[in-house]
Amino acid sequence: MRRFGLALGGGGLKGAAHLGVLQVLVENHLYPDLVVGTSAGSIAAALFCSGKMSNLRVLKELVQFVIPGKNFLKSWPSGLLNGKLLEQILKETLGTLKFSELKIPMAAVACDLYSGNTVVYTSLIPSRPLPPGTILGGDIAVWQAVRASISLPGIFSPVPVGPYLLVDGGVTCNVPADIARFLGASAIIAVDLSTPKAPRSFDHPGEVLWRSFEIMGSRLTTTILSLYADLVISPFRALENPPGFWEAHRIKEFVEAGKASTQAALPKIKELLGKYSLIAPKNGE
Repeated sequence: MRRFGLALGGGGLKGAAHLGVLQVLVENHLYPDLVVGTSAGSIAAALFCSGKMSNLRVLKELVQFVIPGKNFLKSWPSGLLNGKLLEQILKETLGTLKFSELKIPMAAVACDLYSGNTVVYTSLIPSRPLPPGTILGGDIAVWQAVRASISLPGIFSPVPVGPYLLVDGGVTCNVPADIARFLGASAIIAVDLSTPKAPRSFDHPGEVLWRSFEIMGSRLTTTILSLYADLVISPFRALENPPGFWEAHRIKEFVEAGKASTQAALPKIKELLGKYSLIAPKNGE
């Protein structure tokens, strides 16, 4: 049975905080046996589990080429982008890697528009039956699953994969602590990127959509975390100046927020994981 499961939640640009969280865990030789990511969390999970989390280059590229500018989005009343540049960057970064070929086991979470089901992409076999409304998508190319997982409704067009039409996994499961449990994790640490305060302005469609998305999923996320997470790290819980949808210039600040919150939680993390023998993966970071 896998022991330490890490659940990385969605949060747009705030997902950079996951890199800070992972950096502190690795520095303290606390290696997860399984990482499950939704949306931005799936990007961080893929970079980490494939051994490509050495710097912020990929994240900066995603911001530069994928996050549309304010004026650009004004010209798209529907708010839909086809995501071709995003696919190109993901393909160049992750190549043809499938989940079964990753250095550390991983799962990425998306949502099927046709059925409303949560679709979990992984090579792992669940240790217990998945709950109703949750299905396995299979061992596909990691970049493809990540592309689906981050397809925020109203911003990126849905992604067809097999019989599914997929959007952002945060629609049904924004912090996938429950998925980590069903995939066999005994001790689960979840990273929740939500902010109790709203950004100061809602001047553009992206900001309205993103904040609405957060509000809609907040109660479900609270329930999932209370039932399945043994410890929750919240990098932005006490942030006085919540990030807006467009604030790419604050990425380093978000990474530092992830570091600081994980550093502060280290005593509790070590206490939780103390009964497990944690060994660094042979081909790890």
